[in-house]
Amino acid sequence: MPSSNFWLRRLESVLTTVVQTLTVLSAVVMILSLLVGVFFRYVMQDSLTWSEEVAMLCFSWLIFLAAALMVRENGHVRMELIEKVLPARSYGLLNQSIWILIALIGGYMAWTGFQFIQLTMGQSSPAIRYPIWMRDISLPIGGILITFYALLNLCAKPDVQTSESAHSSVTPES
Repeated sequence: MPSSNFWLRRLESVLTTVVQTLTVLSAVVMILSLLVGVFFRYVMQDSLTWSEEVAMLCFSWLIFLAAALMVRENGHVRMELIEKVLPARSYGLLNQSIWILIALIGGYMAWTGFQFIQLTMGQSSPAIRYPIWMRDISLPIGGILITFYALLNLCAKPDVQTSESAHSSVTPES
């Protein structure tokens, strides 16, 4: 019987594939709807009522899905100078603290996102008339994904080479 770690990694793999696909799809649809909107406005001299709403919907999903993928890939903004001047033992503690903080922020995003959806429930977009919650739910889903990936990174075995390379370029000043 496969271990729980196997199933967790399998879940991560499938989830990441879905998130990557939706991120690319959101970007493509957003760009296409903007291009079609610009074409119709400036070439055909007629504005489309739906192109900006579709772009905004896709942009919302793109932002939060891409943010979750960046957390998965350890691509978030960090202050490497601090990491380089810390002793090697402190590096692991700092890294764990960062992942905990990111997981808490993701949880907060999810919590406040669900509260916001409750406020906007029943509203629809002006042009296309899609339910606004379809756009707004990108925030809590992104928060859940950020929390999931941060906790996975927190529980992952530390990469010894990474922590050593973070200190390799530090030279004591005389």
